[in-house]
Amino acid sequence: MTSLFRFVSDRRDYLLLAAMLASLHLAIWIDFGSLLSRALFLIHLGFFLLWQPLERTEERYSWYNSLLLILLSFLFVYFINWWLVFVWLVLVLGIVGGRVVNSRAERFVYYIVMVFLFSEILLICLPMMFTIATLPKGISSLNYLLLLVPVLLPLFKPAKRSPVPVDIIYAITTSLLVSLIALGSLVIMYSAGTDYVTALIRILLAIGLFLLFISWLLSANIGLSGFSQIWTKSLLSIGTPFETWLDELSALKDQHDSAEEYLDVAIEKLLTLDWISGTYWNNQLKGKKSSHRISLDISNKPIEIYTHIRVGGAVLIHCKLLIRLIEYFYQAKLNEIELAKQAHLQAIFETGARITHDIKNLLQSMHSMVTILQADTDERDARSLLILKKQFPYFIQRLEQAVNKLQSPEQLIADEIYLRDWWNEFMNHYRSFDIQFKDNINSDLRIPFDLFDSVSENLVENAINKRKLDPEIDITVTLQGNDKGISIEVEDSGQAIPKELVDRLFQEPVKSNNGLGIGLLQASKQAGTLGYELKLKHNSDGKVCFRLEKSRSLNQGS
Repeated sequence: MTSLFRFVSDRRDYLLLAAMLASLHLAIWIDFGSLLSRALFLIHLGFFLLWQPLERTEERYSWYNSLLLILLSFLFVYFINWWLVFVWLVLVLGIVGGRVVNSRAERFVYYIVMVFLFSEILLICLPMMFTIATLPKGISSLNYLLLLVPVLLPLFKPAKRSPVPVDIIYAITTSLLVSLIALGSLVIMYSAGTDYVTALIRILLAIGLFLLFISWLLSANIGLSGFSQIWTKSLLSIGTPFETWLDELSALKDQHDSAEEYLDVAIEKLLTLDWISGTYWNNQLKGKKSSHRISLDISNKPIEIYTHIRVGGAVLIHCKLLIRLIEYFYQAKLNEIELAKQAHLQAIFETGARITHDIKNLLQSMHSMVTILQADTDERDARSLLILKKQFPYFIQRLEQAVNKLQSPEQLIADEIYLRDWWNEFMNHYRSFDIQFKDNINSDLRIPFDLFDSVSENLVENAINKRKLDPEIDITVTLQGNDKGISIEVEDSGQAIPKELVDRLFQEPVKSNNGLGIGLLQASKQAGTLGYELKLKHNSDGKVCFRLEKSRSLNQGS
């Protein structure tokens, strides 16, 4: 039972299609017009409503639509005749031919269904409509052969995908082509005085050769590929070449800084189209009014377009497309302006964050100098005055750098300095803070001054802040500069950074009593911009070490 249910569920679409075709064929074949035939037609219409791909099957019909469908079905069955059957078969054939499928097996199935309906029209319905008696005797056996089609359909398995809607162009083309073949065969039969089968073969050959010629003409292999674009251009280029309109809108977007100014100019550009006489936008009339008007909107703002003549469906769709393109470029201009603002604000934010940290360090240095100056004269010794002489120039230099960053926040200061010169100045600045310095410099290398100065100072100040909580902490700064690379490490013997903060340390601002927050975040971003990497090398009680070094990816690339 489970396998049967799965079989029916997997092949539901083909089972309904098979039942629909079988009931249709039997209604035409078995005593057409009798009560049994009319009952079979009602069954056929029921299966068609279950199978039809025009609307989603999960939608519920309102009582009005349901009553209308029932009424139309009974009227169709009550007034049934060969002309109604012919029209219905053409419509069903168009729906089947309009379904767009990608699977080769599914396409083959629908080809078989189209052949079935095509045979019903040409070999059964049309001869009965015009009482054509000159048919071969073997045609009657075709009724049994056509029954094999609905019997074989459930053997195929449809592709598992969402229902594909019917392409209206394909459907109309298929219906018109079948109607042309049917009526053309009758015209040839009566005009040439031949039998129906001969006329049918002639029209099939003529239509086939015509389609073959069109296919050859549109083929890119003969060098006439431009013909294949005629249909597309006819849909997109009503009143103006589509590519030209795109180029003009793109050029207008680049020529104007304001999005509103671009929008006004783009709408005014509509007046260059021959079929548009005027526009009404922002309570302003451009051009001339006419009795033919199209009401649309751009970004929830109404716009009225006046045309010289009454527009049809294709022109209306084309006009909506032009307006949507204007709106698209308008939104792109707004996004471009917003991104520029965000980039500027981001640059100001990142620069301000670094400057805030620099100013905090400057305030700490100033606090130390003010403490020395406020001391009594007798307490000032030569060593304190020497410290002041070293700190004041450094303090002024750092303040000048902060001012320069504020004046140009979008420019990253990347001035280079000899590594040994920077190292000597750095050691002189922190020599009075009981810090152990180690170095291994054996070549004249240059480094980004602002990067090493701000990052190293940030790491050392964080370690000094930890020492305020635990005076026994030892601080060691190790510099390496040789052919193997450049790196600087700041290590302290304090407590390890909590594990919940380690993963967020260089990714986002972190709240901490030791100052490990936005300073490290901005230092990491600054290092990455200049091709360096700031990382936490060791993190354990008694050994917390940060390391700034050249990024490995750049080293490998070089």
